[in-house]
Amino acid sequence: MKCNVIIAAGGKSQRYGEKNKLFEPLNDTVVLVEAIKPFLNFSCVSKIIVGIESTYADELLAAIDAAKLSDERHISLRIGGKSRTQTVKNALEAVEDDADVVMIHDGARPYASESLIRSVLEALKHADAALPLISLTDSLVRVDDGISPVDRQLFKRVQTPFAAKAKILKKAYENAETDFYDDVSVIKTIDNVKISYVDGDEKNIKITYPSDIKFPPLTGCGYDIHRLTSGSGIMLCGVKVPCEFAAVAHSDGDVPIHAIMDAILTAVGEKDIGHYFPVDDPKYDGANSAELLSKVVGIALTKGYRPSNVSVGIIAEKPMLSPYINKMKKSLATFLGISEERVGVAATTNEGVGVLGAQEAVAAFASVNMIHI
Repeated sequence: MKCNVIIAAGGKSQRYGEKNKLFEPLNDTVVLVEAIKPFLNFSCVSKIIVGIESTYADELLAAIDAAKLSDERHISLRIGGKSRTQTVKNALEAVEDDADVVMIHDGARPYASESLIRSVLEALKHADAALPLISLTDSLVRVDDGISPVDRQLFKRVQTPFAAKAKILKKAYENAETDFYDDVSVIKTIDNVKISYVDGDEKNIKITYPSDIKFPPLTGCGYDIHRLTSGSGIMLCGVKVPCEFAAVAHSDGDVPIHAIMDAILTAVGEKDIGHYFPVDDPKYDGANSAELLSKVVGIALTKGYRPSNVSVGIIAEKPMLSPYINKMKKSLATFLGISEERVGVAATTNEGVGVLGAQEAVAAFASVNMIHI
């Protein structure tokens, strides 16, 4: 079986906002390229045709090149139409003459799985067309003449990819003189066409609004160490722990918070705290690390991410830290704007090894997960 794929991407994203949703960043590329990629894993797919508005053609070619897909099976572009029906019509002109099957997929659906595509192709073996459908969970009403309840069992949500025998699909679109809702509506214009369906995938959403784009969480790690001298206490996670030590530091020497700051900054691709709060800048002499942490969280927020959870480990031979762990968790939760259940604080000794074991220093390591907002 030889299959061609049409990616319908001729829209202008009017409901999305000012930006074109098809070129919003997703994973290591953009939404439209992510919609193309799953089909490249099928040996039966010999050609992918993207129907796109001409003003975005160069941007798409650049995105394909950046994703290192230029040498993949032939990806060609066709000018999109004023409607989806016209975009598909234009793309069908580029379908190979010996193609057995044509699949049509929305350019704004970047989450189609290989298993879903495979299911649609399998269903096509026993039908003229096939598509994925999703059952409704919400109740439905009609509002054209007042409010009238309807039986939701009689309705399904339509997804793509839609697949059809190439000859039948071409004939249907040749006869399409007006705009249709979708590919099913077009192919139903042919008498006695057999349409099969498979279970759709709830993850296979069509990007319509900015909130529809699912960004993967980012993970960062950090480490800090400070020497100790004689004193009356050390700051750990914003909590003053009374003891015979004091941290030798440019700021207040709160090593767990410093480790957390580096974890946050590196997670979002930024430089470490030494870049933002240099040791040779006198304005940070004795600085409150909790206030610096707030600034770091602010940097992450400007990049669209916030902390989801944090785990920190403190290494100190003395003092005994277990009585202060709960206070530390509460303190960090407040600084980071998350619940205490999402904060983990552990304390351990260095078993008498090295400068940490000799009570000459205190250290901390931290990991943080950042989620898109």
